[in-house]
Amino acid sequence: MASTIKDVAKMAGVSISTVSKFINGGNVLEENRQQIEYAIETLNYQVNTFARGMKTRKTMSVGVLIPSLADYYGVSILSYIDQELYAAGYSTIICDYSPTNPTGASDKINFLINKQIDGIIMQPINVSQEDIDRAAKANVPIVFVDIEKPDVACDSVTIDNEDIAYRITKHLIDNGHARIGFIGGQEGFNTTDDRVKGYKAALRDRKLPVDESLIHLESVSEESGYLAMTRFMKRPNPPTAVFASGNDLTAGSVMYMNEKHVRIPEDISFVGFENQVIAHVYNPTLTIGIQPIRKVGQTAVKMLLERMRGEYDGEPRRIRLKAVIDFGASVKKII
Repeated sequence: MASTIKDVAKMAGVSISTVSKFINGGNVLEENRQQIEYAIETLNYQVNTFARGMKTRKTMSVGVLIPSLADYYGVSILSYIDQELYAAGYSTIICDYSPTNPTGASDKINFLINKQIDGIIMQPINVSQEDIDRAAKANVPIVFVDIEKPDVACDSVTIDNEDIAYRITKHLIDNGHARIGFIGGQEGFNTTDDRVKGYKAALRDRKLPVDESLIHLESVSEESGYLAMTRFMKRPNPPTAVFASGNDLTAGSVMYMNEKHVRIPEDISFVGFENQVIAHVYNPTLTIGIQPIRKVGQTAVKMLLERMRGEYDGEPRRIRLKAVIDFGASVKKII
């Protein structure tokens, strides 16, 4: 016969209401938490999520919306979000959507609301305040990751993109480079725009000219990284260093250099972004900017839990975390 919540409460030496509070994500005394967890494991107690949902109007499920599940960032952040939600007792409903479809995100938000999820974590592209208001009306809080939307009242967790781009560009300048190519995503997204700001600010602070022809902004794809390097290296006076500010852009850039036998750093210095696998497999090891993706995921889940549990109902919070530079051997010091 299956164990009941009454059995758990009896073994743990606490009230049924305390066990219920713990199961539904509420805070209980540490001593009680340990006793309840031990009782649940010993008795192999299984929560009836359907019955609980009928009673509490909570399904203990969260939707995660990512534009591309094939993207390095999307897969990585999804993994960490799922781990944190699972630890908190929530299941995850994963959706992707087309960033080029004006209603793609809106359609999936509606889909998740109809599934009666308790909250949403998403990379916001083509998201409007109307989408957030519709979710709020259904009591479904939303937290943004990776991209900040200043015009939309929603919690968000991003990195300080301007700061990391500034520090990477400064590192190249400190090694004697004045002609630095920059490869980024599409204009109009604050992720791209802030990285461009940081790149330009570092050049201006050192009284170096900003050559717009050395800035390549297209889609965040391997093809775009490859194309950017092709254009840079065909110039009469190519850059002495390149900063590829995205994972796929880094991969595409390295593909070009391998194919064309362009040596790093002998022929050109290079700094990538996000792709630690390429960074440490490539010889020499690449210098690379690294996002704290695990921390982004943990912070997003924490903020969402606070909203869903009613522990915070204030103004939208916009948290920016610092990225770091993993210094390799791909930057050559020149006179």
